[in-house]
Amino acid sequence: MPIGLAADTSTRRATLILDDGAPVAALVHDAATFVDAALERAAVAATRTALENASLHGEVAARVEELEASARRLVTAGDAERRRLARTVEEQGERRLAGVASLLADVEPALAQETADARVELGRFAAGLRPRRLAIEGLSGALDDLARHAGRPVDVRAPGRRFAGVVEATIFFVCSEALANVTKHAGAATVRLDVAERDGRLVAEIRDDGAGGADAAAGSGLRGLADRVEALGGTLAVVSARGAGTTVRAEVPVTAP
Repeated sequence: MPIGLAADTSTRRATLILDDGAPVAALVHDAATFVDAALERAAVAATRTALENASLHGEVAARVEELEASARRLVTAGDAERRRLARTVEEQGERRLAGVASLLADVEPALAQETADARVELGRFAAGLRPRRLAIEGLSGALDDLARHAGRPVDVRAPGRRFAGVVEATIFFVCSEALANVTKHAGAATVRLDVAERDGRLVAEIRDDGAGGADAAAGSGLRGLADRVEALGGTLAVVSARGAGTTVRAEVPVTAP
């Protein structure tokens, strides 16, 4: 953007900074400042360096923004593919296996049972890709299912309204991994799972009264989910003092693509 130089030229001067012969900046100074030519050269060189640094900073910032946008697109695309595959398994694979089991029921009962068992396993696979209640009801229903299968009391509080699919899936899988860690390692008697919308972000907190001392860097589950959360512009943190239980907290912008 062009900027006018000082009108008073009796005491002020402007020294142009050129780039390939074109002016890119100007040093406005007292007329007597650059009586010493060496001082003028040093000031011009310092200004040129500052301009180059500013340009480099802008390029780096733009590149970081591009990488963050690319990461968000990858997470969103991956979630969409996960949903598509889950629907395909449910609508085609499970349905076909159910039909085969029905045909075999009177002919080969044992084989029919194996087919039915395979259908159950396929359903579990589909649920791991995209839990059915998450797709139909959102976080409230899906987290209720998690709590019922946790093997210990879990107090769940979650909003009834829907959010973007990638946001719901990300928060759900954080909660699922945190509860799995409680079951495997914490020795907790109770767990509280709170999900709430705060200041444009969906915040999930999973707190237990177990042994604490958890190290988020030691396991691949939460570490991998942290990458997913951060790709959406969110944060994931684990607080786990030994003997004081563990809190897993994830925040994701509700406007994440």
